[in-house]
Amino acid sequence: MIYILLSTYNGSKYLGEFLESLSSQNITDWVLMARDDGSSDDTKSILAAFAVANPRKVEIVPDNENLGASGSFGKLLSIAVGKNECEYIMFADQDDVWLPDKISKTYAKMQALENRYGKDTPLLIHTDLKVVDVDLDIIDESFWHYQYLNPKYQKLHSLIMQNNITGCTMMINARLAKLVLPIPSQAIMHDWWIGLVAAKFGKIGYLDSPTILYRQHSSNDTGAKRFSYMEIAKKAFTLFQKKDIYTAHLDKNIAQASAFLDRYSDLLGDDDTRMLYDLLSLKNSSFIRKRQILFEHGLQKQGFVRNIALALRV
Repeated sequence: MIYILLSTYNGSKYLGEFLESLSSQNITDWVLMARDDGSSDDTKSILAAFAVANPRKVEIVPDNENLGASGSFGKLLSIAVGKNECEYIMFADQDDVWLPDKISKTYAKMQALENRYGKDTPLLIHTDLKVVDVDLDIIDESFWHYQYLNPKYQKLHSLIMQNNITGCTMMINARLAKLVLPIPSQAIMHDWWIGLVAAKFGKIGYLDSPTILYRQHSSNDTGAKRFSYMEIAKKAFTLFQKKDIYTAHLDKNIAQASAFLDRYSDLLGDDDTRMLYDLLSLKNSSFIRKRQILFEHGLQKQGFVRNIALALRV
């Protein structure tokens, strides 16, 4: 059984469209497990009505505590893995629209990876997305193109610096789900943390076709900003002048890496352990040593301009 995890928060404006797209999937072997993160609008009543209309397809977790997106998905994940029938897990955002074959195409790719690596291997599948505006008009046919991202970057040293896995496109197997829990508070986002664990201890597969309409609006918890060489260059120059602006970003990366090292230290090899320790020392290293660390371990972002910006701001 495929469990679809949905964390909602004041999502009444678009939630109905998402639920309709879920009902229109060409595969029915799924259960929606939803948790509201403390909404003050009609989100909970919309979920309740959908549950009444689909009594065997929906499970609502009764909880009003505001945990934030990462914490809420972490709680849903911990409940889902405790269910014997839960074999695979997907993640959903309240404001997107799923294409009718999203589940079936992702599941087929998961089966292909299982046939190759075995069901006991932690596995993650993710896909491209279509970037759309509030009215679902296409902004870009490919999120990866829009953000200038390459899903082929799947190694730990790559993902530790830049995430290219979007949570609402993911499917993971139960083996990976159990390995990632509990998701620490230092995780920048749940999908980033899950991607790191899959990169090190499992296998990552991807579909280069979009399976979702990724809606962009002012209330996105996370969103897509078009990759622009000019904007990156401007940002790099600003960060070079005011490095304190970057401190918060670097601190988050280091905190997440530290949590990863603490959790999995007994399972890491010498090279990854040294890479993580060097990353943790980055802020306190000399000008030359900082750049040695980045070069030595391949700690890079995607694209020449992003890496120029990284080199300037560390």
